[in-house]
Amino acid sequence: MDIITAGGKMDAPVFQRVFWCVLAGLVAIALLLGGGVSSLQALTISAGLPFAAILLLMCAGLLQGLREDYRAQGSPMAGG
Repeated sequence: MDIITAGGKMDAPVFQRVFWCVLAGLVAIALLLGGGVSSLQALTISAGLPFAAILLLMCAGLLQGLREDYRAQGSPMAGG
């Protein structure tokens, strides 16, 4: 989160790094106190689901690109 809010800089100010760590910790504590581990697990799954869908689409695109490249190169077994 810190790198994203710092515009991609890897060496963000210390205050900003501490802020995001404390904020993430407070959110986790609030979820644990409010609903227990199940609410924390539900948040984790719901936050990760869009990323999983994007990764699946990227895998499909990579597979399609590899197939197109393979067809354009010709079969290596054909000797050409």
